[in-house]
Amino acid sequence: MMMMLVLALGTALAVGPERSAKPEAAVPSSVARGARLFDGTEPLAGTLSGHSAPLPGAATRCIQCHAGPGKSTAAVSGFAPLLDRRQLREILPRRGGPPVAYERTSFCRTLRTGIDPAHVTLPRAMPRFDADEDQCAALWDYLTQALSQ
Repeated sequence: MMMMLVLALGTALAVGPERSAKPEAAVPSSVARGARLFDGTEPLAGTLSGHSAPLPGAATRCIQCHAGPGKSTAAVSGFAPLLDRRQLREILPRRGGPPVAYERTSFCRTLRTGIDPAHVTLPRAMPRFDADEDQCAALWDYLTQALSQ
């Protein structure tokens, strides 16, 4: 009887969680960087429309006003829209303008200028970011990652 328990325990340990667990998919570096930019771990320089003084890093964290991929709209206080693949890539009416969808180029232009693809100006509370191409690409990759649908 004791021998059977030892064999059963040894077998269970041999095929335990390590063997049955699926390996996690590696997160592309641009998606990881985009997440850091979104949550403010990596600062993103910006100003308010009509002002030249740079905003403090805490004021330019996207997550302060927007929910990101995998979050529900309930997580957003109504102050700013949810930012994920569907919200950015789907053709939707925005800010009273005609229906449009974002592409990476228009997303980056909007971050920098505050003017969306329908030529509607974002609210003044939305910072105008001094994002370089790599920062923009990383944010876009994070926000539009396939898992965020």
